[in-house]
Amino acid sequence: MSLWSSLLQTYDAVQDITGIVPINSDGVPVVRKVLLPLFHTTMKTRLCITLNQHGELVSIEKDSEDFETIIPCTEQSAGRSGKNIPPHPLCDKLQYVDSKYDKVKYRHYMDQLAEWKGNNVKLNAIYLYLAEHSVIDDARSKGVEIHENKDKDLGVRFAVWGEDHVPETWMDREIWALWIQHEEPREPRNGFDMLGEDLHKASYNFPKNIVSIKGNAKLISSNDEKNFTFRGRFIDQREALSIDSLTSQKVHLALRWLVNNNGTLTDTQDIVVWAVDKQPTEHIVDYSGNSYDVYESLRDFYYVDDDTEENDILTDSEKLSAAHSQVAANYADRFGKLLRGYGEKSALDAIKEHSRRIVVAILDAATPGRLSVTFYRELAEDEYIENVIRWHEDSAWNLTRFESSSDGDRSEVSVGKRESSSDSRRIDYIGAPSFKDIINCVYDSDDCNRNKTGYIKFTKKVKKQLVECMFGNNNLPQSLLQAAFRRVTRPQSYTANKDRRKNEMTWRRDFEVACSMWRKHFIEQERRRFSEVERNPMALLELDDNRRDRDYLYGRLLALADSFEYRVLKNQQKRNSASSRATNAIRLMNSFSAKPFVTWGNLWSQLQPYLKSAYTQSPLIAKGFQDDIDCVINAFKPGDFEDNSTLSALFLLGYSHERKYLMDQMGNKGNKSHVSETNEGE
Repeated sequence: MSLWSSLLQTYDAVQDITGIVPINSDGVPVVRKVLLPLFHTTMKTRLCITLNQHGELVSIEKDSEDFETIIPCTEQSAGRSGKNIPPHPLCDKLQYVDSKYDKVKYRHYMDQLAEWKGNNVKLNAIYLYLAEHSVIDDARSKGVEIHENKDKDLGVRFAVWGEDHVPETWMDREIWALWIQHEEPREPRNGFDMLGEDLHKASYNFPKNIVSIKGNAKLISSNDEKNFTFRGRFIDQREALSIDSLTSQKVHLALRWLVNNNGTLTDTQDIVVWAVDKQPTEHIVDYSGNSYDVYESLRDFYYVDDDTEENDILTDSEKLSAAHSQVAANYADRFGKLLRGYGEKSALDAIKEHSRRIVVAILDAATPGRLSVTFYRELAEDEYIENVIRWHEDSAWNLTRFESSSDGDRSEVSVGKRESSSDSRRIDYIGAPSFKDIINCVYDSDDCNRNKTGYIKFTKKVKKQLVECMFGNNNLPQSLLQAAFRRVTRPQSYTANKDRRKNEMTWRRDFEVACSMWRKHFIEQERRRFSEVERNPMALLELDDNRRDRDYLYGRLLALADSFEYRVLKNQQKRNSASSRATNAIRLMNSFSAKPFVTWGNLWSQLQPYLKSAYTQSPLIAKGFQDDIDCVINAFKPGDFEDNSTLSALFLLGYSHERKYLMDQMGNKGNKSHVSETNEGE
C-alpha cells in the first residue's frame, strides 16, 4: 500500500467521529485534534456576530485571543493564496463579509452564500443581515473597536439564536451536511484516478493547513504552469495529476487528524505512527502491562443495529476512544515512550502484544508552501515488532536514570536528564537510550539549549536518521558514531556547569550513550560478516575476560587506573576537606585514545606516588590493583601493547565494561582480590 491508500483506508475506518471535538484534561475543547467533516477546514476568528433567526443583530463581541473555528470551504478557498483569493462559504475574514473593504470579494462571498443557503434558517438570517448591514458600523455602535486597515483580516464567525437548534453555526451538523451535499461530486464516474479510486470530479487545488507549524504548506500542488513544473513531460496539470476530489478530501483530512493526534513535531518535521488495519486488536495493553478487552465496545461502534436502544448508543467520548484504538493511538503513545528511552521489560512486552500493520511516516514542511514525505514505511504484522525489539536489544547498555521524591511520593525524572537534584535517587538499568539522549551526546556543543535554532535543526535531522535506522534496517550513520566518540573522549570539554561534579555526571551519561551506539554498530558488523547470527542480547554488554582485542584491553587499563586514583583522591578529600578533581585517567583520555602506549607510560608514572602510598596504608588494595593491571597487560597479543596507533571506539566498551565490573564488585565485597572503589561520578 502507498501513503495515500493508507490514509484513505484510515479515514473510512474512523469517519464516524467527524466533527467531534476532543476535550483536554482542563475541560478545554481542542479543535486542532478534530477529524474535520469533508470539505471543511479550520480558521482563527476573533469577531463573533450573534443574530436572531430573523437576521436582526443581537450582539457583536471581539475575543481577546484567536478562537479556532470549524468552517466550510471550497476546493479553491481551502488552498487559497495570492491576491485574488476566493471566499469561504460562511465564516471568513472581515474584508469578505463587509462591503466597505472590497466590493468584489464581498459580492463573490454573498453570491456563494446565496447559492447554497437553501431554506436553512441560520444561513438565511446571516445572508439577510450581511445584505443590509455593515459589520464595521454595527461593531462600533456596540462599542467594539474596529480599525478598517488593521482588522481587515480579522476572522468572523456567526451564531444564530432560535428554537430547537445549536446557535453556533461552526458546530451545527445540519449546516455541515448541507455544505457537504453541495460540494459532493455529481458527475458520473469517468474511470479511475491515480490512486485507483473512482474518478467523478478531478481535484487540482489541494488543501493546506495540514501541519500547524507551517499552515500554508501543501502536500500536493500542480498549479504552477509558468516555472517548468511539468518539465516538458505533460501539456497541462490534467495530464500530470488526476485525483478525485472526494478522495483528496479524505486523504488530507485523515493526515491532518493523524498529525495532530499521533505526530511528534520537531521544528518543521512531524513523525507520525499509526495502524491501518480495518479491525483493531482484541486486547489493548497499556504501558504498565495491564490488558483490557475493547473488542465488544468497538463491535458495538461499527455494527449498531437499527433497533439499538438509546441508552446503548456510544457517547462522543466513547466514539473518540474507539477511533483512537482503531489507529492504535495508545500504541503510538507507548511507542513514543520507547523512543524516549523507556526500555524496561513491561514496555517491550506491550509492544510484543501487538500484531497489527503499522505505518511510520516523516513529513517535513521545509519551505513555507511545500510539505514533503521524507520517509514512509509500512510494516506488516510482526515486522515492526522485530525492528523495534532489534533496536532496543542491539542498543541496550548499562544506563542510569534518577527518581526524585516529593512529600514522600516518588516521581520519575526524565531518563535523559542532564543532572540530578539533591533529593533524586540513582537507578541503574539496562536499556536503550532515548533519541534525545543520542542527540545530546552527538551535538557538537556543551550547551544543549533546546530553544536555540541550531540545536532544533540538528534534532530534526538526527531524529529522521534514527527513525530510518530503526525501521529501515539501516546502520547508524558514521557521522553520529564519530561525533559521539569525539565528544566523550574529551571529558575536559564539558564545562556548561560551574559545578565540576555536574559536568562529570553529564559526561558519564553521554559516555553510556556513546557505548550503546557503538555496541549496536559492532553487532551490525557481526551480522554482515555472518548471514545467520544467533541473537545474543548480552553480547558486548558484560566484561569479557577472554577478549584479547588491543583496543578493548587498553580501555580496561584506563578504567582500572581511573578507579584506583579516584579512590585515593576521595580518601585525601575526606582527610583534608579539599575539593576533588578529575583523575589523570580522565584528563588524559583524549591523548590516550590517540597514542595509547605513550600516554599509558605517562599515566603510569603519575600513578606511582598513589600506588606507593597505598602499599603503605592498604597493601591488599594496592596489590589487587597491581595484579589487575598485570593480568590485563598479559592478555595483549605479542606486539599489540607496544602499538601506539589510534584506538577505535572498542576501547570505550572496554573502559565501560571494566568500570561496571568494579562497581558490581563494590556491592559484593570479598568476591575478588581487587575491590577498589570506583569513580561513580555521582
